[in-house]
Amino acid sequence: MRIEKIYFKSIDNLNLIGLLHKPEENIEETSKTVFISIHGITSNCLKYREDVLAKMLTKEGVAYFAFNNRGHDIINTYDKITDDDMHFYGSGAENIYDSYFDIKAAILEMKNLGYKNIILQGHSMGCTKIVYTYNEFLKNNEKNLIDDIKGIILLSMVDVPTALKKILDKDYKRVISYLELLRKRGKGENLVILDKSTPPIKPNTILNYVENNKKIDFANFGDNRSSFKELNNIKVPLFMRWGNVNELIFQETEELVSFMNEKIKNPNKDISYIKGANHNYTGKEEELGKEIISWYKREVKSNENN
Repeated sequence: MRIEKIYFKSIDNLNLIGLLHKPEENIEETSKTVFISIHGITSNCLKYREDVLAKMLTKEGVAYFAFNNRGHDIINTYDKITDDDMHFYGSGAENIYDSYFDIKAAILEMKNLGYKNIILQGHSMGCTKIVYTYNEFLKNNEKNLIDDIKGIILLSMVDVPTALKKILDKDYKRVISYLELLRKRGKGENLVILDKSTPPIKPNTILNYVENNKKIDFANFGDNRSSFKELNNIKVPLFMRWGNVNELIFQETEELVSFMNEKIKNPNKDISYIKGANHNYTGKEEELGKEIISWYKREVKSNENN
């Protein structure tokens, strides 16, 4: 496996960086396929899971691109707009809708490098970013991007509004009311610390997950009435996995998998879970990799344009 640093800019001109893992040169038939990995909240591209998946996939002759989108870590950088105003980047200051600019730029960068077949892979909140962005491509009729996406992988997708309610528990209403008050006072973009156990975060960042969030509130795992329209808009092969240990879901994993298999109509879906895996697949990285490779060979590779 060879690794190259890739420097590129988001569509709105933010500096981004990623690691492109490429197959060894002696692999006879290297395809023009690249997996693009999208991380979740407080995460980044330097994860052990990423390293394991990259090594396994490059042995199959495909490339693996893991990059830091603007939501990496808690606070990663800032722009000084005026003497009294700073623009921060990181999960504590993230607007999920901006993921469109990052993912689109990553796809275009890979296309510029000669890759014709794109597989988008998201973990946790990275799944939300991918599904939102894919639906934006459809809405904008960005056919040049849609046609190059040959498969989508969603690992441990989270129902964010429900997760926040569960995590904050009895403090949920109090916290949301406090954040709404800060926003009314013109402090929605200011970093705040809610208590000693939480990192700094913008009120607008949390409020965007629970209010006026129709474009990203599509993981309604507890709603039997949901049509899962955004997920069902995905027509390319779809791979979804969860763990069943300390996952960020609030029903039994077996129950969720059964529910999603019923709700998702994609004929090329592969929805299941990995027994003994947690939210980050700690210790189960190779098992996850084997299942991804099996799905890739079965559902995607035969339709690639090499």
